[in-house]
Formats: sequence, structure tokens, C-alpha cells
Amino acid sequence: MDSYLEGFRVHVKSIKLINFKKFRDDHLEFNDDVNIFVGDNNAGKSTILEALEIVLNFSHRGRPFSGEFSPDLFNQEAVTQFLDTDLSAQHLPKLIIEAYIEGVPEYRGSNNSHQADAQGVLVQACFDPALAEVYELRRQAKPSFTSIPVEFYKVEWLDFGWNPIKPIAKKFKALYIDPTRIHPTLGKNQYISNILNTALEKEELVKLTLNYRENLQVFNTSGEVMAVNANLDAGHLITDSKLSIAASTLPVGSIQTGLQLEVNDVPFHFIGKGEQSNVQIKLAIQNKAHDIDLVMMEEPENHLSHTNLNKLVHYIETQRRSKQLFLTTHSSYVLNKLSIDKICLVQSGYKRLHTLDPDVVKTLKRLPGYDTLRVALSRKVILVEGPSDELVLKKIYLRKYHHLPEKDGIDIIVVRGVGFKTFIEVGKEIGTRIHVLRDNDKDYFQNVVPAQAEYKDYANVKIFSSKNDLEFSLEPAMIYANSVDQASLAAFAKEILSAQTYKLYGAEASLDDRREFLIEWFRSVKGNGKGTRKVDSAIRLFDGDLDFKYPVFLDEVLDFGE
Repeated sequence: MDSYLEGFRVHVKSIKLINFKKFRDDHLEFNDDVNIFVGDNNAGKSTILEALEIVLNFSHRGRPFSGEFSPDLFNQEAVTQFLDTDLSAQHLPKLIIEAYIEGVPEYRGSNNSHQADAQGVLVQACFDPALAEVYELRRQAKPSFTSIPVEFYKVEWLDFGWNPIKPIAKKFKALYIDPTRIHPTLGKNQYISNILNTALEKEELVKLTLNYRENLQVFNTSGEVMAVNANLDAGHLITDSKLSIAASTLPVGSIQTGLQLEVNDVPFHFIGKGEQSNVQIKLAIQNKAHDIDLVMMEEPENHLSHTNLNKLVHYIETQRRSKQLFLTTHSSYVLNKLSIDKICLVQSGYKRLHTLDPDVVKTLKRLPGYDTLRVALSRKVILVEGPSDELVLKKIYLRKYHHLPEKDGIDIIVVRGVGFKTFIEVGKEIGTRIHVLRDNDKDYFQNVVPAQAEYKDYANVKIFSSKNDLEFSLEPAMIYANSVDQASLAAFAKEILSAQTYKLYGAEASLDDRREFLIEWFRSVKGNGKGTRKVDSAIRLFDGDLDFKYPVFLDEVLDFGE
């Protein structure tokens, strides 16, 4: 390994994007180790990986960027702004991608957007002055441009010292993994090339190439091939020269074209997509590929069962070593396991969660099954203790607005045993509006008020509960709300209870006794358990048509002021 890497691994500190797709003028900072891009569909997660691939490898979707550069890569606002001008060359927008990199002193300079003395590389697509005269003649002909005329652009790959970079001599190695690129004929060769160039030692590659070429030469001199060639144009009807068929022994590209990767003797492009993804990722980060500095991957969870995903994430954790990792994911499991504080949230802006409370990070790494992505991606969240609470709130919302809260962007999340604090801390860091519906556990001032005080400085976090200690959870609060008289309570009880339990309820004489029966029935752990009872009753309430009453604080829980 080169000396500049001996005590310091190459890593990308940040990236500057100007007029690239969704990004008009943005500077995105990264973690030195793991970066997990999350966001809604079309938020720009994959776009960031594309930009990294372009600036680090000068390639786009596995092909040289100079040949893939197109008008579609320009930010739409920049395009519109240009089309509103007189179309002169001075108004043509530049497309710039800059990667600020540590560990490459050879690439130091101040030729970057910030004019800062830094190490890094950039890709710049801009108008080519050599074509100024041709462009002006075209402009005077009043062309009907609908996009950026990239035919008049030049594309450069430079370091911050403004020196051109040659791909073969670049001072770092970056590998982009995208399972969707594997194609039986096209993608295969590109992927084989990636394996040969990154996963193999140089000595191994030399030996493999030499042996491959020598075997092709043996093929060319075999009796069968020589017999075919002897009869191919025996009468010289095609050409006076010798015509023959031979296996190519050109040193460049022949091995990538001729070889294929196999798994259990099955060609790579014929195995399942889950195993394809698994193999790609493990080849990229295995110990043998020690000279790879950066790995970029799209959604490692794709096509994998939970068991195999668990194995893969564990492999990434233990084998990544000092490689900087960039990945997109829609999996809370991947997010929590690789560490939620490595989130790079791409959602109406860009935000890292690197300052997240370490205790929260530790909890979620231990309990990776919790759907923290919902907190990260939702703009309005209601946290509840159990599924019965969720069903009751959804029913109330449906009655009020004739649709479920999801339609208005409100996500109700059951926290179960992990506790509210973990989810609140994630949402607090992001700025998610969070309403918490919690039990007072028979002491509102002891259990709820301190929690409210803890988050009083955070306008996006509000905690709600009944102030009546008798309404220690949602069920007794609902029972008291529907206990104005015998008839109201009976109707409510009939809606939420089985026929058998309703008979037991009817055996009680007074209103107070019937109310206490219901409260104790929900609180009891005998028989099928209170959890099951709560959910069963909530389902009946949700599916029923009863015009039931509910405590007023639930309106506050559901009201985000919009």
C-alpha cells in the first residue's frame, strides 16, 4: 500500500453539489466511518451515491461519466433559469461535484467552490470556450432549446490543485455496489471487472490474466480449431489472404469479457437477486480487498430474508474495518444495527444524527427490530404505549375527519417496551413533531408532569395524559367518558365485550359497580391476559358503529394545529 495511506485511511469529509439533479447548491458533510442515507422515495438518497460515484470514479452507472453526461443531470431550477435568458454562453450553468477528501495530500489545492486550502477532487461540466463561435452561430439561429445543450460542454476530472486526474493513477479506490445493475450480458462484464480490479491482489490479477491468455493460445493451436480454419476459406473465395477464427488474446478487457462469476457452478447472473447482493457486498468489504478505501451500496436489504439480512449486517459490522461506507436503506434493522447515529437524513434538506444521545444509540443497537425509520421520516408522529391505543386514536380520527390519520401525514407508532424517551430523542434531533399519549399510572403529577418539564424547551414535543389519577390508562379513561348513565355505559360495554363477558357485566347492579367491573376486567392478568383483552376490545370499537364518547385530551393528542 502507498505510504500516504499507512497511518491514515482515505475518507470523504464532505461533498459539494452545484446544479446536480435535486441539489441546486448544497454542501453535505459525512461521517468518517459509516453514512446511512435515509429518506422518502425520490428524496435524493440515490442521487448522493450517484454524485459520489461520479466524483470518485469518474463513472455513472458503471460507465465513464464523459460518455454518460446528459441534460437530465442538471438541476431543473438551473435549466429553467437558463431558458428564461437570451441563451448566450455566459448564462449556461455549470454542473460541479466536489469531494473534500482527507488522506490524499497529492490532491491539495484551493481550486474549489470555497476557495479553501483542502485535499479533494472535482468533476466540472461547463461550456467549452473552444466552441464559442459555433455556439453563437447556433444561438443566432434562434434554436428552440428545451434543455441544456450539453454538446457544447466539456467535462473535466481534476484535483484541487487543478491537475487532471488519470483513472489508472488515482490515489484512492472506491467501489459502487448496485444489484440492479447486474445484467446477463452488459452488467456482468462490468461487475467482473470490478471484482478483478478491487477484490484481487495485483499479483493474483497478473497471474490470472497470464494463465487465461496462455490457455487461449492453446485453444487457438488445438487440432479442432486448426481443422476448422483449414476449411474456412479453402478456395480463397472470400479473400486472397488467410482467414481464420481465433480466441482473442488481447491483454486489455479480454479477461473481463471471457470470464464469469459462478456460485455453486451457477452463473452469477442466474442466481437469486438476494444472493447476488450478498456476494457483491461481501466481495467488496472482505479483508482481502484491503486497498479499497470507500464502499458505496444501494439498499443492501433488497431481496434478502430477515435471517440473511441479519448475517449480512453482522458481516458488514465485523469486516468493514477502516473502509468508509455509504449506503441507502429502507430498513430500520439495518439502520439500528449499523448505528442510528450514522443517519444522513435526506428529507426537505440534509441532516446528520451524529450528536444523538449515546444511550439511545446503545438501546437501538441492542433492539434493532424497532421501526425508528418511521420516526425519522414522518413529519408528525403520535407515540402510544400499545396497539389498542393506536386503534382507538385511529377510530376517533376517522370519525372526525372521515379518513385515517395517515392521509394527513400523521404516523401513530407503538413504542412497546423500548420506552418513549428513545423515540423522542430521535425525533427531537430531527425536528419531527411528536405527540406522546402516555398513561399516568395513577399519579399524574409524579409520572407525567416531570416528563413534560423535561421537554418544555422543545416546541416539537408534547406529552399528553389524563390528569385524573383514576384514569390511569386509556381504557379507564374511555370507560369514565362513557359512564354518564347506565344506558351509555351499557352501549359501550356491548360494543367492546364478547357476548359472554357482557353477560358478566350485566350481572352488576349499579353504574359504579359496572364501571369498576370493566376497569378490573381490563386490568386483570387472568385468563387470556389484559393485553389481548385490550386489543380485542379496540378492534371491536374500531369496526363498530357506536357513537361513543372519549376524553377531551385525546382531541389534543390528534391536533397538530394544521
